[in-house]
Order: sequence, then C-alpha cells, then structure tokens
Amino acid sequence: MKKVISIICLIMLCFSITACDNSETNENNQVSKQEAPKSDSTQQTDNGTASKTLTMIDLIVTVGNKEFSAKLYNNQTTKALVKQFPLTVDMSELNGNEKYYNLSNTLPTASEQPEKIHAGDIMLYGDNCLVAFYKTFSSSYKYTRIGYIDDAASFVQVVGDGNIKVTFDLAK
Repeated sequence: MKKVISIICLIMLCFSITACDNSETNENNQVSKQEAPKSDSTQQTDNGTASKTLTMIDLIVTVGNKEFSAKLYNNQTTKALVKQFPLTVDMSELNGNEKYYNLSNTLPTASEQPEKIHAGDIMLYGDNCLVAFYKTFSSSYKYTRIGYIDDAASFVQVVGDGNIKVTFDLAK
C-alpha cells in the first residue's frame, strides 16, 4: 500500500513540475513583450477578469480638442514610434472600424493575429501603417500591438466616420 501511495505522489509531483515549467515559459514570453516600464496598468481579459499587472507607457491621444489617456506596450515597435513624438497626423477612415496613417518610415514589428480587435486598440499594420480602431470585431489580419486608449467609448463618439487629425504624445 505504501508503494502505491508513493508512486501516486511521485506521478503528481511530476505533473506539477511540468505545469510550473509551462507557466513560467508563458510568463517569460509575456514579460519579454513588455520591456522597460513607465507605469503600471491592469489589463482586462476577454472574460472580464483582471490579468497580472503589466508595465506600460502613458500616452495622450488628442483628437480635435479632446484628450484621451492611453497606454503603450513597452516593446521595440513602441520605442521606435515614441522617438517621433509628439506626432500629429491626418488619419484616414477605413472599413467603418478604423483610422489609419502611413508613416514615412518603417518600424520594427512583432506581428501576430489578434483574432479579436477591440475599440481603442492602437496597432501597426505591416511595418509603417499606424491604426487606431474604434469598433470591436474579429480579424484574420496580422498586427503589431502598440497600445490602447483607456476610454474607448468616448473615443468612438469623437472619431466619427471621416478623416481626423490626431496627435500622439507621451503623458507629462
């Protein structure tokens, strides 16, 4: 009987070590995407629960005379983009769900297929197309995540259905 209990304990120990190993790998992958923080932010997962606190860079997005607080992921793409701030651009309407602007230079990318894009997401399409989304929808396209606007509902009301002038700048 003691041998059976010992074997069961050994098997359970092996499974728990394997589970820890996988979670640490996933955590390391997540942390490597967010480097050199400026502020902390808790992100919401799709099911509404709070995930671990990520370090983010504070941003102000101005549309007309309305300012929006935003967060930037701290990655290579964002670092290259921030070097251009303050950045004022004329963003064009596309597909009834996004505003875009083609930057004059390319940025480093880490493209992924997000499957679901949320209103307020700020992403890079290709290596030079800055995109701000104002509707939530599913997508099969690949983007590099840059950040998100905190108050997406207000952003949606301000952007309208035409082209807009937008200024991106680091929060003071």
